[in-house]
Amino acid sequence: MKDKVQWIQRDFSMLAILVIPIGVAANFVGGQMAAVLKLPLYLDAVGTIFVAVLCGIWVGAATGALSNLVSGIINPSVLPFVVVNIGVGLVTGFLADRNMFSSWWKRILSFVLIVAVTIILSAPIVVLLYSGITGGGTSIITAVVMASGANIWTAFLGTESIFTVLDRILSFMICLFVISCIPPRMLIKFKCGRYYIKRKDDR
Repeated sequence: MKDKVQWIQRDFSMLAILVIPIGVAANFVGGQMAAVLKLPLYLDAVGTIFVAVLCGIWVGAATGALSNLVSGIINPSVLPFVVVNIGVGLVTGFLADRNMFSSWWKRILSFVLIVAVTIILSAPIVVLLYSGITGGGTSIITAVVMASGANIWTAFLGTESIFTVLDRILSFMICLFVISCIPPRMLIKFKCGRYYIKRKDDR
């Protein structure tokens, strides 16, 4: 138990701690932009994914938790979704720790797992707590599908399966682009940064 605690503490290096607020800010800005523009996307996990890809499982989960707590100050309706953002951080960080973003087939497998976790964790919250309508851009589409006669679960899962995939694709594209712009001498300082240095050299 003591070894496990020390292992977690090692993940929270000074650099990792400094990156967490950047991830939280990215989530907040992305989420607010999607909400204001009523986009059929969320963009509220970009920062979580970015931090988890660089710093691993525990720092990614912490970023996800803090993001929803901060956003919840302005919009309390996002607070129940803290488990979703934590889940995204945990799974993305777990995969990053195992170098699962270094090749195209690993990225596809990782992407499928992250999308599946997102939908599995968010479905009960949206359907049972909000009756399928959260006020976001996807809710409009879900409402239209429900009005056509589909039940709430079918409407939600059908909508989310499409737009969660699009949301995560965009989020990963942003994260990987930003990481590709970070100099190797800086990347090496992050827990998982060495994986992306190797990929850059291979190119």
